[in-house]
Amino acid sequence: MDSPIGVTVSPDGKHVYVASSLSDAVAVLTRNKAMGALMQAAGLEGCLSETGSESCMDGVGLDGANAVAVSPDGKHVYVASGNSDAVAVLARDKTTGTLTQLAGLDGCVSETGAGPCTSGNGLDGANAVAVSPDGKHVYVASGNSDAVAVLARDKTTGALSQDLGLNGCVRDNGGLGDCADGKALDVPSDVAVSPDGKHVYVASVLSDAVAVFTRNKTTGVLTQLAGLDGCISDDGSGGTCANGKALFNARRVAVSSDGKHVYVAALNGGVAVFARNKTSGKLTQLAGLNGCVSDTGSGGECADGKELLGPFDIALSRDGKHVYVASLSNAVAVFARDKTTGTLAQLSGSDGCISETGSGGECVDGKILSGATLALSKDGKHVYVASGPSDAMAVLKRQK
Repeated sequence: MDSPIGVTVSPDGKHVYVASSLSDAVAVLTRNKAMGALMQAAGLEGCLSETGSESCMDGVGLDGANAVAVSPDGKHVYVASGNSDAVAVLARDKTTGTLTQLAGLDGCVSETGAGPCTSGNGLDGANAVAVSPDGKHVYVASGNSDAVAVLARDKTTGALSQDLGLNGCVRDNGGLGDCADGKALDVPSDVAVSPDGKHVYVASVLSDAVAVFTRNKTTGVLTQLAGLDGCISDDGSGGTCANGKALFNARRVAVSSDGKHVYVAALNGGVAVFARNKTSGKLTQLAGLNGCVSDTGSGGECADGKELLGPFDIALSRDGKHVYVASLSNAVAVFARDKTTGTLAQLSGSDGCISETGSGGECVDGKILSGATLALSKDGKHVYVASGPSDAMAVLKRQK
């Protein structure tokens, strides 16, 4: 749990998995479904690490582990590791939550095959991972590759395979010619698949943008939408993307469970709000102040919020009623979501945020909230916060 930076809850709600970049590990936590409390499994079963250090099971492709995802069927866990330039493949015991890495080369896919792992493309600096709702594909955003890798998943074994031709990844400006040509993918930091499985959205830090792709549900191949529909950036990217706002240093992207809206947390922007065309996947930023929320209102461009200095992560409740934003304010901001329009309204008074210090009475007083990333349980009862600077996890009860 040294510098935890990625957290997810299993679909059955029984376990929480935490990727820790300095531990080079993924921790296994059992969740009390009624109370939300977490307890780490005893002995070696409590974690899996690159070297078997810290009394963990020995793993491969976990150096710089920084993102974790569980397959929809709950059978496998995938970990994106920035220093290994890899995605690790782990089988999950649905009863105990214990993780076991697949044997041999099936245990990971890496940029060069180092590990040893299966060799892949577009995985240099892997920092985000998502599994498609049908469980057929895994998508990895890689900051050093400026790419999104497309990996086919064996639903029985969990093993991943990649087409090493152009269909296996999309890279910013085509790069080395080993991936399909894309745009607005300069240091991609997050990837999300729409609930219907038809589209993939990628947030990119240096592009200040969100890129939009159609997904072939059979092959998993990604095709960026044509023209300006293919991306929205903070300045329009010289006419190659649609013009947006509050997207500077876009870090995280999330799609609502009803598929109607997309939300982007940007470190130096705010929270941007988009309507999604369910047929084409195209995004349209909401008009006026409804298009974004920021800590200062951004000079009248966005609605004014609080405890949104450096939005770092974003998560939506499964019922679609609320949006939670972790920020470098050492706080989690809480918003009500209009399920028709997608508009966000921060809860009034101290209900609108929880912070390390209570922020002078503006927020509920909390702890273990600095530099945080978020995950919500599928039952909607709890919010889990991984705090890298605190080397710890916070457990928050959610009022539905």
